[in-house]
Amino acid sequence: MRAEILENLTNLLQNEDVNTINTGANDAIRKYRSLLSDEQLVAKPAEEEQTEEELAVILEDRKLDTKIEELIIEFKDRRKAFRKKKEEEEKVNLIAKKAILAEFKELVENEENIGAAFAKRKEIQERWKELGNVPKDKFEDIQSEYSKLNDFFNYNINIYKEIQEHDLKRNYSLKNKIIFDLNALKEEKSIKKTQSSLNEMLTQWDEIGPTFQDKWEELKEQFWGTVNELRTKIKAHYVAQAEKMEKNLEVKQELIEKSKELTSLSFDTIKEWNSATEKALALQEEWKKTGAVSKEKNKEVWEEFRGNFDVFFGKKNEYFKTLKKDSSKNLNKKKEIVAKAEEIKLSDDWKNTTIELKKLQGQWKEIGHTGKGEQKVWEQFRAACDFFFNNKKEYFANRETIESENMAKKKEVIKEILSFKLPDNSNEAIQKLKEFSSQFLEIGNVPFKQKDEVYNEYKSALDKHYDSLKLDRKEKTKINYKNKLEGMVKKGNSGTINKERDYLKRKLTNLNNEIGQYENNMGFFGMSKGAEKMKADIQKKIDKNKQEIETVRQKLKLIKDV
Repeated sequence: MRAEILENLTNLLQNEDVNTINTGANDAIRKYRSLLSDEQLVAKPAEEEQTEEELAVILEDRKLDTKIEELIIEFKDRRKAFRKKKEEEEKVNLIAKKAILAEFKELVENEENIGAAFAKRKEIQERWKELGNVPKDKFEDIQSEYSKLNDFFNYNINIYKEIQEHDLKRNYSLKNKIIFDLNALKEEKSIKKTQSSLNEMLTQWDEIGPTFQDKWEELKEQFWGTVNELRTKIKAHYVAQAEKMEKNLEVKQELIEKSKELTSLSFDTIKEWNSATEKALALQEEWKKTGAVSKEKNKEVWEEFRGNFDVFFGKKNEYFKTLKKDSSKNLNKKKEIVAKAEEIKLSDDWKNTTIELKKLQGQWKEIGHTGKGEQKVWEQFRAACDFFFNNKKEYFANRETIESENMAKKKEVIKEILSFKLPDNSNEAIQKLKEFSSQFLEIGNVPFKQKDEVYNEYKSALDKHYDSLKLDRKEKTKINYKNKLEGMVKKGNSGTINKERDYLKRKLTNLNNEIGQYENNMGFFGMSKGAEKMKADIQKKIDKNKQEIETVRQKLKLIKDV
């Protein structure tokens, strides 16, 4: 997992555009933080000794962690630099526009030469347009100030002294024409065209020179009143469109769930695949008929929807490719099933092995015919199944006799263990004791009521020898448990091993939960003598649980190595 995250971040940081890699990098960082959190939950307590293997894994993980953290810092530094650069550019533009406003104000208040004033204003307008964005929270104020200065320019510097009457009339006519066009725009059906035309007319309005001052308030009221009506219409359209897009999103999410459900299915015949394909095409057609969604969601939902069909049609193509392959592949599959049946046919785990063989028989039927080799592998498979089921039948028919014989055999092994004299060489002694364990564990079931009794006799006999070898508790537990697992493997009891693994995992969780509860309870005790005694008792329980946790972990590791 760490290697994948490292590779993903490395590839992403090859791209210089930090905006492009932002989403992918954030996803990789979240996965990495989640991985660290998950590991922390199952990590050994700090006071517990780590094995060499565990230390090696931890060391390797730390190396990868260092590289990943370096890449995360690089990404965040680049993102921070990008944002900082953008903010600095907007701040620079804001400063520049404030300077232009100061020039404009100076022009409006002090310039008396109308020709020079108009030339200067034109220069200011061009410079204003060339400047880029300013911070969003400053745009409205600074643009409003600019508009006011435009108004002041047109009416407050005594422009009427040198502007001819026909210019005032012409500007009056042009502004009325814009008002007329704005009213006509109310009938436009296309919101996009309405918005575009409105923006264009707003620009034209500002560019038209002054007109009669006694008519200005009336003109301005008519103009802005119509502009606000159109803006309300545009806003209402986008609100309605957003609501519609939200409904469209709900429909598309339902289609995604349907496509996901279809993708999760598997089919075994051409007819089934063709029927599923018709459903897939119908879902795609329904998707096309569904309206648009917001830009923020469009790519996400489309990629998820398309991805499901990529999986579906990929599985379909794979199915039809498989049909064309040589029947030898099916033969190999059936040989694998024969091998599994041969492996477990000696098992006396009657329940789980019966389930496993039934499962293998079901798989056999699903594979189909394999050509000339079919008869031979079928006879082998049937022989393995018959062997197990005959043994099972014989066992239950003669259960009492068999279990009594097994009891006698196990008693004989216990007798041999008790009479065994340990050699001086400890390795030879341990090896011989392992052989005794194998002999005992390979013997089948005994009468249920005597099961614990004979096992305790066997364990007691072995423990006497192990005690003589002066092995520590951990080593003795490890040897006994390993012998037990080897006995399961030899008898083909894979289902029993799986149950044992699940049991140990649950026990590990319960022990950790108990420790957490004990530690929590200790926090409620005061400082009295009675409280100290209770704390000491609880601490003993915590220490005992920690010892059991270590034993359970050791057993899980032994199961993993089987």
